[in-house]
Amino acid sequence: MAKGKLAGKKLILLGERDGIPGPVMEACLKDSGADIVFSVTECFV
Repeated sequence: MAKGKLAGKKLILLGERDGIPGPVMEACLKDSGADIVFSVTECFV
């Protein structure tokens, strides 16, 4: 398991459809050791 600044932290990710989607952030943050409890991509119009 990776040891990063977010190791052991629980995260909720809110992505933006025209920006950075939630699953992309999730893939990047999993390597830091964070526990992703919820990830979603929304459209803010």
